[in-house]
Amino acid sequence: MNSKESKSQINPLGLDAKREKAGSDTYRKYNYQYHWAFCRMLDEHSEGNEYAIFIEEHEDVTLANSLNGSSALFEFNQIKEIGSKSTISSLTKDKEKTVSPLKKLASSVCNKKFSGRVSSVNFVSTGGFSFDLHKEGLSFEVIKVGQLTEGEKAKILSCISEIDKTNMLESKMAFIIPELPEKGFDLAVEGKISQLINKRVPGCTYNSSSIYSCIIRDLQRKGENSFDYHDWDDSLKKKAVTSKQLDEIIDQHVKRKPDENLTTELLYILKDEYNLNSLNRRNIVSAFDRYYTAKLSNRDSELHKVSEEIKKLIKEKIDNFSTAAELDKYVFSQATDLLAGYFPSREDFSGAFLYELVALK
Repeated sequence: MNSKESKSQINPLGLDAKREKAGSDTYRKYNYQYHWAFCRMLDEHSEGNEYAIFIEEHEDVTLANSLNGSSALFEFNQIKEIGSKSTISSLTKDKEKTVSPLKKLASSVCNKKFSGRVSSVNFVSTGGFSFDLHKEGLSFEVIKVGQLTEGEKAKILSCISEIDKTNMLESKMAFIIPELPEKGFDLAVEGKISQLINKRVPGCTYNSSSIYSCIIRDLQRKGENSFDYHDWDDSLKKKAVTSKQLDEIIDQHVKRKPDENLTTELLYILKDEYNLNSLNRRNIVSAFDRYYTAKLSNRDSELHKVSEEIKKLIKEKIDNFSTAAELDKYVFSQATDLLAGYFPSREDFSGAFLYELVALK
């Protein structure tokens, strides 16, 4: 016996079996649901899509494909963290006190004012499925109703016929086996965060654990909010995590220095053409770095408009001024409300202006 083993002590609480383990199982199931939603976000983010994701909003996880409430389409996902395979019978059979899983799913999306804006409805199960196609040796990650045999499809449609009177789910419902593992899903999510950042901002310095903590806490907090919101902007703010929000959090936790040539020219301009004390000069350099990182990683349409406006003003008047500082003042004086309102400080504006100036080709 080594010294480490000799110092170990018996856990008095581990000598008897627990009377109740349901609490831990229930927490894991809900925790899995939040992490599945996080992965769904990261998949959309990796494709450069705009989105808002809601927990416990008509279904376990609801995804809007736009931040515009008047045009957004909605994807609904019921998440089951179970060990057994789901069959046509288990999906369509009512129990003594509960309706079948598919009736529950149909009730969430059918006969609603938003039903015409439903893009897809998914039953997601960690246990997988046992359909006739599996007996033929086929294995799909996503199984649409149309891929089932006529007999299986008929049972499903019959099960939900009293709820889905327009038959919308025949073309919009699918069964999904999630990639997210049942155990260690927090580490899997951190891994996907790293993949996303390395894809978007290769070579940068970042802390995936910090990004993970910020988002998962917000998902949990908003998932616990049971209020309804008539106003779309209030709903986004208080119930959803959005693509814009994830962009902002990534920007806060990702550090990447600009190209050395850009930095050298920036420092030369600040030293020779701007009459600044050391603190103001340092603040502009920091603003330059932030703007540079945002330009690389941010898909915000407002940032794109700001960038185009600054570049347009620079190109129009660059030959009329002898120093960058003079051109800086002119561009700022000509700024539209969009440009003037985008930057929290004058130094932030100068950092952005100088980036667009030295990066101009």
